[in-house]
Amino acid sequence: MNASGRRLRRGPGCEGHRDRGAAITEYIAVFPVALAVILFAFEGLMSGMTVERVENAARTGARVASQRQDAGACRGSALGVMPGWINRRKVVGGWRDDGVYCHVRADIPVLWPGAPLDFTIDRTVHMPVG
Repeated sequence: MNASGRRLRRGPGCEGHRDRGAAITEYIAVFPVALAVILFAFEGLMSGMTVERVENAARTGARVASQRQDAGACRGSALGVMPGWINRRKVVGGWRDDGVYCHVRADIPVLWPGAPLDFTIDRTVHMPVG
């Protein structure tokens, strides 16, 4: 009974039975969208981390090459600070004007191979010798 003294109806013809399965239907409809948002957010995180790691590697390579006054030291020191999850990377160092430079190039790793998300990060740092 409710507050007015009427008896509540329960059974197959009642309003409450029309919502049967609504929660699972909403879950099935929302789950792929939520999963796609999470994957794209993770890909954005990987992109940002790759940019930061490539910039750090270029700075480290140029700094070490400048301190040692050896442009060849750029490659080893830059590769030494780059994480292993950045697979495709290339480091070039050399002399330019009155200092050394270190150029680092790396591809952003993608979550799903074959996706047309081929982004490359290039960073060059120039430092005076000494």
